[in-house]
Amino acid sequence: MSSTSTSESELYAKISELKEQIVSLKQAKLELIEKKRKLIDKKREKIGKLKQLRDQINQLRQEYKMRLEEFNQLKERRKNLIEIIQQIRKDFEELKKLSSQNLGNPDVIEKKIRDLEWKIQTNSLTLEEEKKIIQKIAELEKKLQIARKAAKIKEKETEERAELLAKRVELNSIKERIKSLINEISEKKNLIQSIVQERNKLIAELNDLNKEIEEISKKIDDLNSQIKAKREELDLNQKKLKSLQENSSVIISNEVIEKKKKEIEEKLKQNKRLSFEEFLILYGEVNNSDGKNNSNLH
Repeated sequence: MSSTSTSESELYAKISELKEQIVSLKQAKLELIEKKRKLIDKKREKIGKLKQLRDQINQLRQEYKMRLEEFNQLKERRKNLIEIIQQIRKDFEELKKLSSQNLGNPDVIEKKIRDLEWKIQTNSLTLEEEKKIIQKIAELEKKLQIARKAAKIKEKETEERAELLAKRVELNSIKERIKSLINEISEKKNLIQSIVQERNKLIAELNDLNKEIEEISKKIDDLNSQIKAKREELDLNQKKLKSLQENSSVIISNEVIEKKKKEIEEKLKQNKRLSFEEFLILYGEVNNSDGKNNSNLH
């Protein structure tokens, strides 16, 4: 009896300990699940922020590209304007130079050429005289060409002065816009670099979060395995306790019957009357597990 009692106490203690361990493991599991949930929420928040940063970078890169294209186009236009202005200035310088030569009216020069040509055709001239007239005609034709050019430039002078002014205004405007674009391009470039650094930092944080979530998931799986093992161990010990209690009940029942039999035998020796139940106990068979009468007596 003492040994059985000791075994039961040990099993009760073991069962209690296992239950406490299971509760503790479940609590640890719940804490990890809550921690994992918070990390997942944090991860979701960072993913949303990462998407915003990527959209922002794409938008800024598009704006940067547009500003750069405009900058290159303006540089090309500035180059063309400078060439046009230089050509107009060159024309003015040439006109000034030609004006200083006192070339005369092209129509007058042309009339002189015609008169000299007519003189050659109608007059009888010596070879020397004809040669001099031809040289004179050549000089006049050269002078006529220059005079016509000067007249043409002079005709364009007013128009070119207006064009020169317009081109200078446009050139100044382009220079100001190029200056502004350089600042915008520089700012956007710096902003893109800053946001890219922020994005890379966020990606690193997300990688760390993923690792932490994965580690917690492994710990939860490990706790599930421990809880399962403890439950199996608890179930085994509970079955042992039940079996031990059933065996203990049978032993106690047999001891009671044997003691009762001895009392009835003493009563029989004293010629005392036996009750029907006492008669059954003395001569019959009682089931040790459920106490039912299995006697063959009728």
